[in-house]
Amino acid sequence: MTGNSANPTQKSLHILVVDDNAIGLRLMTAILTRLGHQADTVQDGAAAVLKFREKHYDAILMDIMMPVMDGITATREIRKAEAERQTKPDDRVKIIAITANAFDNDREILFEAGMDHYMNRPVKTDELQRILIS
Repeated sequence: MTGNSANPTQKSLHILVVDDNAIGLRLMTAILTRLGHQADTVQDGAAAVLKFREKHYDAILMDIMMPVMDGITATREIRKAEAERQTKPDDRVKIIAITANAFDNDREILFEAGMDHYMNRPVKTDELQRILIS
């Protein structure tokens, strides 16, 4: 699939959505589909790391607070996997934190873990698309 409803010339991205909330997964998948992107979903950080090792993703939307493995730990593991593969900086997967309440000190922790962006809930579709294609 090439293109999306927002911009027919925009490339369709393959995105991994990581959220322990089933409703959140369905909502985010619906938003991404409407934007013309493809989404895979998992419900915890450990599953996200495994999926990342199996497939190529253009971006990962990462919930922060999850059971089994939180989003910060998962992001660190994904960045380690990229280092092991000797991924070039331009080929790094874009990891976007999705959180209900990001305070200034939280943002610092997210970026130190290797996240590229963060978004507060509820996610705004236009902001998400802007971050995904930037």
